[in-house]
Amino acid sequence: MAGIIKNQLVKHLSKFTKNLKPEQISLDVLKGNTKLQFIEINEQILTDILELPSWLRIKRAYCTGVTVSVPWTRLKTCPIKIFIDEINVEVELSSSRETRGENPLGNISDNSSYGFIDKIVENMSLYINTVEINFDSDAFGGSFMLQRLSVESRSPGWAQVQDLRQTRITCSLSHRTLMFKQLSWHLLRIEASAKTFKDEKRSKINAPLRLITSNGKIRVALKKNSNDGSVIHARIQTILEDILWVATLQQLRSAISFASYIMTLVRESQKDVIVVPVPAGQPHRQGNFETPCAESYSTTFKTFYFDQTSYHLHVKKIDLHLYDDAIASGSYPPDWNIESGAMQVTLHQVSIDAYPKSLATSNRSTWLRYQSPNIFSIWMHGRLDQQFNELMKEATDQTLKTRLNRCWSQLMGFHIVLRMYDLTVQCVSDMDTKKNGLKNLFVSERHTRSFPLDQPIVHFEFATYFHPMTDTLPVPKSATFLQLGPFSLTFDERTLRWCLFVAHCLQSAIEDGHITVSGDANIHSSDIRIDLIMPTIVIPLPNTSSDARLPNRLVISMSTISLSSCSYNAPSQFRNIHNLIGKFDVKEGNTKFQEHLNLIKNPPATSNKLSDGELLYLKTSPIWIETDHGPKTKGLPLIHDIPFSGAVVLTADNISFYVEPTEELNVIIDHFQFLQVTRFFSSLSKFVDLLSMDQKYFSGSKVSTTPVVCFLAAVDRIRVHILLTIGPMPSPYDKCPTVSEINNSFMERMSGVKLLGK
Repeated sequence: MAGIIKNQLVKHLSKFTKNLKPEQISLDVLKGNTKLQFIEINEQILTDILELPSWLRIKRAYCTGVTVSVPWTRLKTCPIKIFIDEINVEVELSSSRETRGENPLGNISDNSSYGFIDKIVENMSLYINTVEINFDSDAFGGSFMLQRLSVESRSPGWAQVQDLRQTRITCSLSHRTLMFKQLSWHLLRIEASAKTFKDEKRSKINAPLRLITSNGKIRVALKKNSNDGSVIHARIQTILEDILWVATLQQLRSAISFASYIMTLVRESQKDVIVVPVPAGQPHRQGNFETPCAESYSTTFKTFYFDQTSYHLHVKKIDLHLYDDAIASGSYPPDWNIESGAMQVTLHQVSIDAYPKSLATSNRSTWLRYQSPNIFSIWMHGRLDQQFNELMKEATDQTLKTRLNRCWSQLMGFHIVLRMYDLTVQCVSDMDTKKNGLKNLFVSERHTRSFPLDQPIVHFEFATYFHPMTDTLPVPKSATFLQLGPFSLTFDERTLRWCLFVAHCLQSAIEDGHITVSGDANIHSSDIRIDLIMPTIVIPLPNTSSDARLPNRLVISMSTISLSSCSYNAPSQFRNIHNLIGKFDVKEGNTKFQEHLNLIKNPPATSNKLSDGELLYLKTSPIWIETDHGPKTKGLPLIHDIPFSGAVVLTADNISFYVEPTEELNVIIDHFQFLQVTRFFSSLSKFVDLLSMDQKYFSGSKVSTTPVVCFLAAVDRIRVHILLTIGPMPSPYDKCPTVSEINNSFMERMSGVKLLGK
C-alpha cells in the first residue's frame, strides 16, 4: 500500500522536481505523516509557474526536507500542515532573453463548483525555517532571506483559532465568502552590492547595502465567490516593526547603480515584446465592481466587508542613518568643515495605502483606517465637479457630451495615501560633535500643540483617474495633496551645506546611471495643494558676545500656509505686483521677471505638460516675527501680524517667488534687535556666497543645471517703530535689569492693536 502511494507521488511530483526517487519519501498512511528528503525543483518549470520576467531566470532551487501532516479525521476543523526545513533559490539577472514555456498550472480547468477539497487546500498551514534567495549578475549580487516563516488561517480579528470554520464568513444572500490568511516571519534581511570583478563571488563583496527588520507579517483578506471559488477582491496588509537602516553615500550610489542596472535589463527585455492591439469595436473588460453591502446582510459580514482590492504597508518605526564615509579630501569643496558628516531621520507610525481601482466619487467609508470626509476628499470632489463642467464646455460634439455625462459617474481612480504620525530630523553632526551638541532640524510639535492622537503630522494623497470602459474620453487632471504640521524648522547653515553636498553626490550617480526622464515624455500636470499647519521657523542669530541683552533667535510663526495650483482669486489680489508690470526696470538677465509677472496677471487656462512650467498660488494666515533668548523664553515682537499672498512659478531652469502683504507692514525694533538682524543678514550674504562657490566646485567644467532662484516682494507701505533705550546707554558690563524691564514693558504696550493707528 505504501509503495503504491509512493509511486503515485513520484509520478505527480516528477513534473515539478528533478531526480525524485521513492526512497526519498517516508510515508505513514495511518498517522498522516509524510517526509521527503532533499527535493530539487525543476527550475524551468518553477520559472514558468511564477511567470517571471524574461530578464530574471532561476538557476537552481531546492529544499532540504519536507514534512506533511494530514489530520484525516478532522479535516473540517484542523488544517493540513507542511513543514519545510530550508529553501534555497539561486536567481540570475541577465539581458539575454530565453523562450519560456506555458504555465503547467494554466491547463488546469476551473471547476464550476467550490467544494470541500478546495477549502482544504486553502486552509493548509505552511511553516518554513529558512528561505534564502541569492541573485547574481555581471555587475551586482545580493540575497533575500526570511527566517521562521509561517502561513496560517486566522480569524477576522487575526487571532489564532482552534476551528477552521472560524476563519470564514459566508453570506448566502450575496454568495460571497470572506477568508483571512496571515504570513509572518521572525527576521527579514535584504542585501545587495556592486561587484568589483565580473567573476567575484558573493562572499567577497565589500560594504553591501543591507536592510534588516524583524517580526513582520502580511495579512491577506480575500473575498471570493462561494459558488465557483474565484477571487473577487483582496486586502493585503504588510506590517513591520522597527526598521534600522544605516547607509553611507557610497552605498546609496550603489543602490542607484543597481536600480539603473535593473531598468536597463527591463528595457532590453521589452524590445522584442509584441503588443497585440485590441480589435476595433471590442469592448473593454469591466472589473469586478461590487455593490454596497445590503442591510439584509449579517452584522458580522458587514463589519469585515470591503468593496475593492487594496494594498497597505504599516511600519511602527523607521530609523535612518546617513553618513559620509569619504576619505579623500579632494571630493570636498574649499573651506569644508564637516568631517564625516552624519544625519539621523526618525519616522513613527508610517502607513502607505494604495487603491488601484476606486470609484472617484465614493465616500471612502470602506477605506482602511481612513476618516472621511476630510479636507482632501472635499477639495478633490469639488475639483472633479469643476473639471466636469470645464470638459462639458470644451466638448463641441453633442455625442461626446452625452457619452461623458453618462460615463462620468463610473469614473475610477488610482489612489495612494501616505500618513506619518511623527517625524524628527537631526542637524548634521561630525566627529567633533558632542552628545549635548546635537540639535533637531525638523521636529514635530503635535504634543506641545495638543494635536489629536489620530491626526497624522504628514498626510499625502495622490489620485489619477481613468474611465474603466473606454480610453477615448477625456479625464480630469491628477490630484496631489500634502498636509504637514504642526512642526518646527530650524535654519542651520552646516546642515544645508551638507545636504547640498549629498544632493550633488546622488545627482551625479543618477546621471552616471542614465536614470532620467526622456525629454519627449508626455507628463501631464497635476492639481496641487500643500497645506502647512502651524509651522514655526527658528533662525539662530549670530552670537558674537556674551551680552545677555542681545536676542539669540529669530522666530517666524503662523497658523497656516497654503500653496495650490488652483487660484484663491489671486490674480485680483496682486495689486502691488500688477502695478509693477510696465514699470519694472528689466535689466539684462532678468527677463524672467517680466515673463512671470505677465503669467501671474494672465494665468493660462490649462497646462498640459509639466515642461511648460507650473504656476502655484500662495496664501498665508497672519504671520508674526519675534526674537527671544532661546526655547521657553518670552519673545519680543519684531513684525506685527500680517497675512501674505503670492505666487510661485516653477520651470526647469528658474524658480521664482512673488509675494506681497495684504495689509500695511508694521515693524517694531529696538537697538539690540537691530544689531542682531543686521549681523544675521551679513552672515546670510556670506553663506550664500559660500553655497555659490560650492556649486561652482561641484559643476566643474560642466554647465550647471541648477535652477536660478528669484525672489520679489512688492510692499506698498512699511511703518517702522524704532525704540531707543530710555535713559543713558548702559555698558554691557553693567547689570541694569531696570532698563531691560522698562524696555520690555514698553514693547509689550507697543505690540498691541494701537500699533496699527497713525
